[in-house]
Amino acid sequence: MQDTKLKLRTWLTAMWMFATQKDGISAMSLRDNLGINSYRSAWLLLHKLRVAMIRADREKLSGIVEIDEGYIGGREEGGKRGRGSENKKIVVVAVQLEETKTNKPQILLRDYKLAKVRAKHIESASKEELHSFIIENVSRGSTLIRDNWSGYSGIDELGYRSEIHKLSNADDGNEKLPHVHLAISLINRWILGTYQGRLEEYHMQTYLEEFTFRFNRKTSRHRGLLFYRLIQGAMSTIPHPYEDLIERKEETCSI
Repeated sequence: MQDTKLKLRTWLTAMWMFATQKDGISAMSLRDNLGINSYRSAWLLLHKLRVAMIRADREKLSGIVEIDEGYIGGREEGGKRGRGSENKKIVVVAVQLEETKTNKPQILLRDYKLAKVRAKHIESASKEELHSFIIENVSRGSTLIRDNWSGYSGIDELGYRSEIHKLSNADDGNEKLPHVHLAISLINRWILGTYQGRLEEYHMQTYLEEFTFRFNRKTSRHRGLLFYRLIQGAMSTIPHPYEDLIERKEETCSI
């Protein structure tokens, strides 16, 4: 009984630290703070909590949604820029925009701010993967602010309205689609700051879900509510043993 109480207290303390710290916590920090015996045990505990953050019934993005792809890991020496970059993890990111000024006939991106985000690790910026992401994460009837990449062609036939933004004097995606590239930059900085940039590709989606959970609740004034939401997720999630959370049983954890 005493051992069970100790384990419960460890789990609840870990959940509180994980949910209430603005940028999260690494397995090494959790191990040192709670006196957990091994790094692997601390990593497993945190990764189960990341999985519990994913809600199948979560509300889709809607309204004005900016979308583009980006690369996690930064530009390596000698690597190519843009789509097809080498040795990088590609993600597609969509951000719901919130108007900051009175409604106008024309969509001016400077009149909006970033409200919510969704992100997914993809193998390539193909039409199949991009369309699948949009259908899964964005409500039909929404306006998609995007570039003219061929992977988005035909999306309007599925119930969306596209508005292609391309500034004539800009050759930088950050200028064309500022909000989504801000989100990609924040993801990169978060991974670098909290996890020192060491993410295995197999686990990338789980970390993107953690970023999404935190970002979409960044304005919450009640940190305890995040803890409550995490407990709800943990109670409704099926068990995930260590072997199911790694790509290969002999593979070591990275963070």
